[in-house]
Amino acid sequence: MQEVSYNPVHCIRQTEEPEILVNFILSHHAEEKIIQRQISLKILQDILNNPEQILEEDGLKVYQGTFVAINNKTYLLRIYINDLVEPQKIVTLYVTSKLRKYRQLSNES
Repeated sequence: MQEVSYNPVHCIRQTEEPEILVNFILSHHAEEKIIQRQISLKILQDILNNPEQILEEDGLKVYQGTFVAINNKTYLLRIYINDLVEPQKIVTLYVTSKLRKYRQLSNES
């Protein structure tokens, strides 16, 4: 899988030391999904900075959070991150309207 090296998404994680900058790079696949699904980088950064939940699936961290789209519907953005590499790599992401399903899955973990 290729990485997008020319435009990493820089996010500041909320920690006790707010000056720590955490870099996330986008895989080629993740960049394609952002374009294809028209996901705002601001929404992506907001959820990376302040996820509602962080889960683990198939060896990847899953940051997820809700946002309200232009149609006034609430959606869940799920961001799959490989945190074993530095900087952390966003492998894939997707938007779903099935909020209950994914919140229920997280409660079972």
